[in-house]
Amino acid sequence: MRLLLNKFYLLIFLLVPFVVCSQTLRDIADSVRLSRGVPGLVYAVFTSDSILDQGACGVRKYRTKDSIRITDCFDIGLNTAAFTSYIAAKMVEEKKINWDTKLLDIFPDFKKKAFPVYKNLTLVDLLSNRTVVPLYTELNDLSRIPNIEGKTMSSKRRQFTMYMLTQKPFLDNFVSKKIAFSIPAYVMAASMLEKVAGKKWEGLVNDYINIPLKVTIKYGWPFMTDSTAPAGHWTQGNYFHAEGADTWVRPNPILYPAHHISINLQDYIKFMQENLSGLLGKTAHLKKETFEFLHFGLIDYALGWNNGALDNYSYSFHEGLSFLYNCRAVIIKEKNIGIVVMCNSGDSDGRGAVLNLTRILESHYLNF
Repeated sequence: MRLLLNKFYLLIFLLVPFVVCSQTLRDIADSVRLSRGVPGLVYAVFTSDSILDQGACGVRKYRTKDSIRITDCFDIGLNTAAFTSYIAAKMVEEKKINWDTKLLDIFPDFKKKAFPVYKNLTLVDLLSNRTVVPLYTELNDLSRIPNIEGKTMSSKRRQFTMYMLTQKPFLDNFVSKKIAFSIPAYVMAASMLEKVAGKKWEGLVNDYINIPLKVTIKYGWPFMTDSTAPAGHWTQGNYFHAEGADTWVRPNPILYPAHHISINLQDYIKFMQENLSGLLGKTAHLKKETFEFLHFGLIDYALGWNNGALDNYSYSFHEGLSFLYNCRAVIIKEKNIGIVVMCNSGDSDGRGAVLNLTRILESHYLNF
């Protein structure tokens, strides 16, 4: 009976989008969640200055009755790239650094040990994933990162940057010049920003995002510091389960500028509205042309944002891949529409649920 009801809601939504109410949309979201076996998810659709719809469905932890709330924090994985790129853009506008500043000009003492292929790496290269820096997006890759000592996180990221410059390049990119997300590349870019600013990346997040946008950004798995936060889930050994605070899959703080921001839906909406407002030439903390460069300055992938067209509208998005969570953030510029969907499963079904719901919301609101 529940399955038939879910199909009925989905059919009504797709065929008669103009009569859909918030409750029906919430039922559609729950249907997507249930069909994919995802514990919980949240979603929102908004303009540059208002929220059109938002909701939460499911549970914080598999096989419990602890309901998800729109105030809960989720790890947004690789979507962290948009935040680091935003900080870089602000520093470029303040003339503290340039897009074409070379990494080895910021760290000249690295030149002797760096592979020649890395000698001309610039800030924009690193943030646009147009490099041959190894990707390190697989769990096995991350486990090979050496133990890096240091008094401060900035010094650790500086040592990590030196380490990466001595690693063999990602040859697939060397041959095909394709765009592939590199976690180390974003950390190396953040290290450049830290050196110029004299402050660690987390401090720059506070100065350029938390304070001006009135949001709260956290780091790492949300359940590690808040026992009431949604647990992260994945399948290991053919067993789908939640990870607890004692998880062995512990985020490496050195890599935070590339992934592992945790944020609640309300604060994520504020960041997205900042981007949407800027793209539309409304009041924002960066210039309109800067937002255009971040979202559309380079074909297919600019700085922290994939881009293209959707029904002839400018379309920018990013997928927040993470081992235990998944999310997707979308901006449809000319329609003044933004979408965020987040869930607490890092499996392919979590990815599928987020994508499915995003597509449904896009289809409805493009005709709204």
